[in-house]
Amino acid sequence: MRIARLSAGLILALVSFCSQAQPPEQQIALTGKLIRIIAIGEESTGWALELDSPTTIDNKEVRSIQVSYRKTSKLEELANKHVKVTGELAHRHGVETDERPVLKIFLIKEVSKVDGGHNQA
Repeated sequence: MRIARLSAGLILALVSFCSQAQPPEQQIALTGKLIRIIAIGEESTGWALELDSPTTIDNKEVRSIQVSYRKTSKLEELANKHVKVTGELAHRHGVETDERPVLKIFLIKEVSKVDGGHNQA
């Protein structure tokens, strides 16, 4: 019984430590043109945002970022249109593409290019 309690305490301590070690996800808003993309080996989300202006993500200047959204019908509706997206920056790993940033979208809406504003990361 004592070993079981000690083991449970150790497991709880490790889980608590590991959950605190993960950095919080970064929420950002970006504007640009929503486009379809294709990659060999299906290592893409299938969608990207071509940014209105270069933006720094993970200390690198980027002109586009892959996006993911659970409502793919909404993405189809907004394909090739100017949009504003708000989401959480995440990272995906692939065999061919290694680690790359992906914006997990919470909110997406069509905007005029003038109203789109500036990208902020």
